[in-house]
Amino acid sequence: MTPIALFRSDFFRRPESTLLNWCGWLTVAVAFSVPLGSATSNVLGGALLLTLIATGGYVSHWQRWRVHPFAVATLILCAVIFLGASYSNAPADEIRRALTKYSRLLYAPIAIAVLTDERWRRRALLGWMSAMLLTLALSYLHIAWAFPFGKIHQPHELDDHFVFKHHITQNVMMSVFFVAAFAEAWRCRLAGAQAARGWAWVAVAAAAAVNILYFVHGRAGYITLLVNLIVIAVVAFFAARDTRLRMAAAALMAVALIAASASDMVRERLHTAFSEAESSQEQGIKTSIGQRLEYASKSIELIESRPVLGWGAGSYAMEYCRIAKSPEWCKIGAYNPHNQFLFFAVQFGLLGVVALVAWLLSAGWVMRALPLGDKLVGFSLLATLLVHCLLDSPLFIVTEGTWYPLMLGIFAAGAYCKNQGVSSGEAASTTASTEGHSG
Repeated sequence: MTPIALFRSDFFRRPESTLLNWCGWLTVAVAFSVPLGSATSNVLGGALLLTLIATGGYVSHWQRWRVHPFAVATLILCAVIFLGASYSNAPADEIRRALTKYSRLLYAPIAIAVLTDERWRRRALLGWMSAMLLTLALSYLHIAWAFPFGKIHQPHELDDHFVFKHHITQNVMMSVFFVAAFAEAWRCRLAGAQAARGWAWVAVAAAAAVNILYFVHGRAGYITLLVNLIVIAVVAFFAARDTRLRMAAAALMAVALIAASASDMVRERLHTAFSEAESSQEQGIKTSIGQRLEYASKSIELIESRPVLGWGAGSYAMEYCRIAKSPEWCKIGAYNPHNQFLFFAVQFGLLGVVALVAWLLSAGWVMRALPLGDKLVGFSLLATLLVHCLLDSPLFIVTEGTWYPLMLGIFAAGAYCKNQGVSSGEAASTTASTEGHSG
């Protein structure tokens, strides 16, 4: 590629092939870097955006987006968020922070625009799985050796063996990786690969489940693992129509449930949760469940005041502190209400909640057409996001806010390209003529 290529006559209509390939590799790199920390993924994401701008082909991208339900839903969700900035009375820094956080939703349409070839989608998925495999190996290594860059520093947390970011983040991702490893084992069987490869992935899936249940704290991980077991059962029993897969799924569920019932850590954390729920009125600010109930109560109060459009982007902290019981409650509760639906309802009202639900539904709609292995992982990701949205505000967290839109975009791109294609003949010919990006 020469500098002249950036000023070619069809710059807006057709993407430059070399730069488009670079976008593919940068997307793979972002997928790999997300589980390992936010700094690297932010740098790579910035490089991806700049490269995509320099690639051109905006007409081609738009042709693809406008016929893709998930891309359209993502753009509408982003438009609602930016609309919320226009009437918000929050400080400028809070508005800017909200827009910056939620701009990561655009990873979904970027993935749909860039990953128009199955090879690139496969590379991106394997990139993320490689990072999770590294995370899993280091987590087990941490049991024997507390290496310097491990996240655990406090003596009372020495039995919590998460490695990167946060134990909730690792557990949530690991529960999806558990399904991805099982799907890889099934893919090996269908492809007629060596039996050893398939059993190796089964062992990885088992190691991921044991890691969640025994070695990393976090009730969110237990819940998402259970939900993903249900996803495997539903897909295997109703979508696959394969007796062997049904038997394998049933065996996997049985082993995981037995392991969970035998885990002292799981029993202790669940007992703590029930105790906190029962004593939430008395304990209040001292327990995580008591805090969440208070956040929900105040959020509902704010929603009732402005139910349609909400208080605007970045307004939650200011409005929550305005009605908080005390400065202490303001200090601990001003970040977010630990529920993505309530968080959106406070800031963007009913309009924001409808846009968010439509975004989730559109992802599920397009992923129905995926091949079995990808369908397992895609619906696992979507179910995990839904549960995570009830427990926290993952789209407002840098790592999760990058991971969910990017991975959903990867699967949505594959589902729609395979079954619908691009309705515009010009867009189809553009991608087909681009090396490594056949439509």
